[in-house]
Amino acid sequence: MAIPIRVKLGKKAKRIDPRTFKLSKYLKPHLPQPPAETSYVVDVPSWPMDLNDQLGDCVVAAMAHMIQQWTFFSHGYGGMVVPTDAQVLAAYEAISGYVNGDPSTDTGCDMLTALNYWRNTGLAGHKIAGFVEVDAQNLLEVRQAIWMFGNLFTGLALPVFVQGAPDWTVPDGGIYGNAGQPGSWGGHCVPLMAESPETLTCVTWGDRLKMSHNFFADYRDEAYAVLSTDWVTSNQAAKSGFNLAQLRADIAAL
Repeated sequence: MAIPIRVKLGKKAKRIDPRTFKLSKYLKPHLPQPPAETSYVVDVPSWPMDLNDQLGDCVVAAMAHMIQQWTFFSHGYGGMVVPTDAQVLAAYEAISGYVNGDPSTDTGCDMLTALNYWRNTGLAGHKIAGFVEVDAQNLLEVRQAIWMFGNLFTGLALPVFVQGAPDWTVPDGGIYGNAGQPGSWGGHCVPLMAESPETLTCVTWGDRLKMSHNFFADYRDEAYAVLSTDWVTSNQAAKSGFNLAQLRADIAAL
């Protein structure tokens, strides 16, 4: 992927809410190992920019890409839902307080606020059933989330050195030095949609982008498994070992 010259970020710092459910609580015992490689990204014909070259709406753009992916794999090309720029903009305005045409209000949004909006209000007519936080330090849990739910809603503290880079890897010397400091460029939100022993693949800025596992380990700062009715009902994620009924009961009890 060639990164467009003009791109924006927009993920605010992680918002902590002790009520946020954890994926580990809902994984059933004796969960089968995920396959060596999982990919739910290659067959999708194209990915829109979703205004993320003009606005710091990366969180909402990631949500739109996830809806597109779920509906493509659930219903095929003819049933794929691609949220419009107008729908993305309306959600960004509602979540972040952005006022169209006023750059001073284009300050991005946090992922947890966006997730709650998505569950209660929806985007492009699509609400999510719920979400759970994933332990991003646990590679098995990350792999399980992508395998069962199609993607992983991921926050990254991007370093300056990846500006314009065609893929994201950690250079020699690691994260040390000004250009490698986590967050030295800013916060960004992407959905991870494929993983293999060599790499992870996300969608951002209108295309696919690969990152190494050590880049993910060094620069991720939050991650959530998001439950889409489109995905769960057609791909039967619950049969893979996720207690969907318990999550719905816990949400109702909040």
